[in-house]
Amino acid sequence: MDTVTQITLGAAVGEALLGKKVGNKAALFGAAFGVLPDLDVLASPFVSEVQALAIHRGITHSLFFCVVAAPLFGWLLQRYQKSDTTWKDWSVLVFLVFLTHIFIDVCTSYGTQVFQPFSNYSLSFNSIFIIDPFYTLPLLLGLIIALILNRESHNRRWSNWLGIGLSSVYLFLGFGVKHHVNEVFEKNFAQQQINPEQYMTTPSPLNIFLWTGYVEANDTLYAGLYSIFDEDDEINFQAVPQNKKLLQPYRNQLPVERLIWFSRGYYAAEIKPEGLIVHDLRFGRSDLWLTDDSTPFVWNYKLRFNSDSTKVTGFKQFEPSFDMRADMWDRLYNRILGN
Repeated sequence: MDTVTQITLGAAVGEALLGKKVGNKAALFGAAFGVLPDLDVLASPFVSEVQALAIHRGITHSLFFCVVAAPLFGWLLQRYQKSDTTWKDWSVLVFLVFLTHIFIDVCTSYGTQVFQPFSNYSLSFNSIFIIDPFYTLPLLLGLIIALILNRESHNRRWSNWLGIGLSSVYLFLGFGVKHHVNEVFEKNFAQQQINPEQYMTTPSPLNIFLWTGYVEANDTLYAGLYSIFDEDDEINFQAVPQNKKLLQPYRNQLPVERLIWFSRGYYAAEIKPEGLIVHDLRFGRSDLWLTDDSTPFVWNYKLRFNSDSTKVTGFKQFEPSFDMRADMWDRLYNRILGN
């Protein structure tokens, strides 16, 4: 999830656990540890893009890290904080802040390596968009009210827990909505004679009501939209050629295998004037698939080659590009409502 959400969630967890004992310090340390796992991005300037792709949401987002790091940070906090809190109190706070950070990251589409260092399997539930105000705002509002109140106040605890509760209900509602959405997509596969090798559904930006589905079949990726407010459940798919043959000569070379691993197979290759490009379709197009136009993909990589173009030496990611025109947000709003 986004940094604001992770800070807010960490602070809310810290307040829930130790707010009565140490006051606002609990939220402060919760916020700090809530963002700490994402500091793995600080390694990016010192490693190649191929390595950075594997490092982000890697070991610092693992269950192993939770178990090993929490007692260490708990010991440090207990040693340097003057309060009647114990090493165990601080360790539990850090552990649960890390654990909730990992869990909501797993709910997004990016992929989180929760089993590092034993496996690099990238887990993603694809049940919430990376930024979703319906999740973050109740959590933030409950936390702000709690921090204003006296730490002995009963209402302080209720306010914080109410924010956590509302956000959690929304988060888990996403799983139920996703189950319904998957059934609709599977029905359309059968009706439109699409035989998927694999498929995924993921929420569109800022909500869990409009979903994008990606289907891989016969070297083609099909993308379609479905809103739970649609009057019917017929989905119009747009086809994108995968062009796997363009990458075939470079298979088993680390940069290419890393991109295929990261995209979980939802990629498309394309030759452009600037070179061989790989698009990660999980992050959509700049028009959010709301038009039939051929608009740029959001997540793109240009492959780099050696002098005779026989070996891929690395890749360079394009900067994500969203179409931020007002009419595009109007399209998104109307499409969410089923129009």
